Amino acid sequence: MADKIAQFFILTETQTHAIDKLTKFKQGNRLIKIFWLEFITWKELSGYNKVVLVSLFKKGVYPALVQKLVKIGQMRNSDSLDK
Repeated sequence: MADKIAQFFILTETQTHAIDKLTKFKQGNRLIKIFWLEFITWKELSGYNKVVLVSLFKKGVYPALVQKLVKIGQMRNSDSLDK
C-alpha cells in the first residue's frame, strides 16, 4: 500500500513538473529542432491532449515561425504533434 501511495505522488509530481515546464516553455534563441526535442520530452509526461499541446507549442515558438506555419497551412489546432 505504501508503495502505491509513493508511486502516485511521484507520478503526480512528475506530471505537475511537466505541465509547469510546458506552460512556460519558449523557443527563445534555440533552433526549432532543439525546441521540439525538449518539448516532446515534456509532452508525454504532461498528460495533455493534442489540442492543448498544439496550443502550447504555438505559444512557445518564435511568433514569426508560427505565422509562417499557419500561413502555409502546415499546422492547425487539430494537428497532432506526432506528425
